[in-house]
Formats: sequence, structure tokens, C-alpha cells
Amino acid sequence: MGKTLVLCIDRDNDFGRKTGIKSPIIGREENLKAAQSLALVDPEDSDVNCLFAAISIRDKIEDAEIATICGDINVGVVSDESIAKQLDEVLEKIKPEKVILVTDGAEDEYIIPIIESRIKIDAIKRVVVKQSQTLEGAYYLIKRLMDDEKLQRKFMLPISIILLIWGISALLGSISMGFAAILLVMGLYLLLRVLHLEGIMSKIGRELITGLKMGKMTIFSSVLAFFIVLIAIVSTFKILSDKQLPPAEYVIKFLNDILWWFIFAVLLIALGRFIDAYFKEKKVLWGYTILPFTLVAFGLILSASLKILIEIIREKPFHFILTEYVLTLPFLTKVAGGILVAFIGSVLYHIIEDIYKEGG
Repeated sequence: MGKTLVLCIDRDNDFGRKTGIKSPIIGREENLKAAQSLALVDPEDSDVNCLFAAISIRDKIEDAEIATICGDINVGVVSDESIAKQLDEVLEKIKPEKVILVTDGAEDEYIIPIIESRIKIDAIKRVVVKQSQTLEGAYYLIKRLMDDEKLQRKFMLPISIILLIWGISALLGSISMGFAAILLVMGLYLLLRVLHLEGIMSKIGRELITGLKMGKMTIFSSVLAFFIVLIAIVSTFKILSDKQLPPAEYVIKFLNDILWWFIFAVLLIALGRFIDAYFKEKKVLWGYTILPFTLVAFGLILSASLKILIEIIREKPFHFILTEYVLTLPFLTKVAGGILVAFIGSVLYHIIEDIYKEGG
């Protein structure tokens, strides 16, 4: 009968964040010290009960060892990569033949495939903490949950946003508008959760704050570009809404009307990045030289093509479209101009690239 590993999982690294203990935690004595340390810091943390349960299971098995591995506060890819790395370290050191997994909830069980890809799981023990059923106990539990940092981000934040939007809409006398805004915010929130974009949004927020502190032009140009696109979208929507167009034609005209505003916004962001790189990082982003040419060429050719699409949707005869729109000076000028601008940008890019390489 081979050695059994009793494995305790702390996916969000409560042990590391609250006690400063580094994982993996291997051995009965080290795990007991870790459980006691966390119990002293936060006696109501479910990971305390989970680890004590794991120690109890280990003591009942003849040839067994216990280990605790921890992830990261950013639960997901980051935490699971950390768990996988620590698991390999534990398996290399203990060399068990099977694992008994001890977990305090469904969230930790997301890493079961990671464990099963490395070693056989013999059993899974889920530790459920008993709670008082009294009203006072329920109130205290809710209070403790509201103080939990993880639950604040996952549940309390969207609930607070919903209540805030609903309250503002009630004050403005437009409950239906508030309900629509709530659906929009919740849809966006769920989309970010499903696509695991929380880390990216958090990084963007940190960069935004850092950029404001350092006075980066990229931040200001990006904000200005955002409002330019937003104003273009809103104004185009209002103008086209009065024309009662068919859906397909509406979409194409909408894209055509905001096209150049969008191109201008992208150029504005690129200009901010170019200025920051030149004055703050002391380097020239020579690769940006082709961007204005590419965008202008793209805009000329696309705007010409969108106008042809509108006529196709209106079910005009092909020979009529060919003679009245395609073989006309405005269309041919736009297409030829776009190709010429793209060609000039490509030549200029290669010239600057050769100069840059020679200078380097």
C-alpha cells in the first residue's frame, strides 16, 4: 500500500495574505502551525476548518503525509498556475501514489483537473462549517461576508451599482431608463466575468491612475479620443433615427458616418503614445510613421465601398451601380487615393526602417 497525500487547497491564498506563510506547506507540524496562525488572525475563515479537517484525516491514515498549496488573490489563471507549480513540487518531494483532496467549497474544486492530470485522486472531502440558524447569527454572518474582500468584488460591487443606478433613475423620474441601465451594467459585468477580463480591466485602471500622476499624454489623448467617438456615435444615432431607414442600410450608413471620427480618435491615441515615448522614454517610435497612411487609406477605400453597399441593398440594377457609382470620378478617386496613400506610407516606412537600422 503506497503513501497517501492529504492535500488541502487554498485557491485564493488566505494563508499567504493573512499570515505571511509561504506555500507549499508540507508536513503535519508545519500545517498545524499554519492552521493555528490563521485561526488567530481570522478564526472565522473557512480555510482554518478545512486544514484542521485535513490534519485529522492524515492522523487516521497509517502511511500518509499532508500538504497545503495556495494560489493567488486573483483567482483564475494566475492562481491555478501557482497551484500547478506548487503541486509538482509537493509530488516530487513526497512521491505519493494517491491523493485525498480536502476542500472548503466548490470554488477550490475547479482545480481537480489539474490534480488528476498528475496523480490519482482517491477521495474528496468537502468541509462545511456549521452556522447558527438564529436571526442574530444570520445578521452577524452577513456582516462578516460584507467585510470579506473577495465577496465585496464579486457580489457587493454589482449590487451597489444596481442600487445606485436605480436610486438616481428614481430621482430623475425615469424608472424604465434606470432598469435598462441596470441590465446594461449587469450584462457588461457578466461578460467581463465570463471572458476573465477582470485582470485586464484592473491593469487598465492602475495604468490610468499612474498615467494621471505622471502626466502621460497617452491618458489624456485616450480620454479625448473616447469622448470624440462617443459624441460621434450619439450624434449619428440621433440623426439617422429620424430617417426611418431599413436595418441593413441603417447599419452601413452608421458605420460610414462615424468612420472618420474613429480614425481621428485612433490617430489621437497614437500621437499621445508617440509624444510620451519621445519625451519620457527618450525613444522614437518609428514604426508609428506608417499608421496615419494606413488609416487614411483604409478610410478612403472603406467609405467608397460602403456607399456601393448601400446601393446594392437598395436593390439597384448592377449596370446602374456600375455606371452611376463605380465608374465615376468620386469612387475611382477615393480608391486610387487610398492605394496611393498606402503605397507612400509603405515606401516611407521602409526608408525610415533602413535609416533606423543604420543608426542602431
